[in-house]
Amino acid sequence: MKASRKVLVMLAAGASLTAMAPAFADGWDYEHGYGHWHHHEAGVVYSAPVYYGPPQVVYAPPPVYYGPPQVVYAPAPVYYSPPPVVYAPAPVYYGPPQVVYGQPAPARVYASSPNAGNVGGAIAGAVIGSRFGQGDGRLAATAIGAVLGSMIGGGM
Repeated sequence: MKASRKVLVMLAAGASLTAMAPAFADGWDYEHGYGHWHHHEAGVVYSAPVYYGPPQVVYAPPPVYYGPPQVVYAPAPVYYSPPPVVYAPAPVYYGPPQVVYGQPAPARVYASSPNAGNVGGAIAGAVIGSRFGQGDGRLAATAIGAVLGSMIGGGM
């Protein structure tokens, strides 16, 4: 199989080169890359290179961008009138001073989040539960530990 494939590739390459042979027929008369020499009965004729003038460069006009118009507002008029002055004495109440006999009870301290105990307990229970069992039993122990830890942590 491989030998016939190699033979087939070689035949295809040979046919391709044979088909391209006319393309290589005129390549022997180049001399130093200066032009193309043709042999005629009258002698040797040199075809000179053709020179063109400089290319014309045409630039488009630059784009014009218009921004929003600038709006200037005059300052608002200021109307000033002094506030009315009212003199009235502050009321004065006389009575015995207030007596405090005890200290107020300290405020209860809560966690930063109402579910912080549940989350912390679930994490601790999952870590402890993952130490027990093998295979699917370890997965079940981790899940049970997370649930129990969440219940215990929520009560704290």
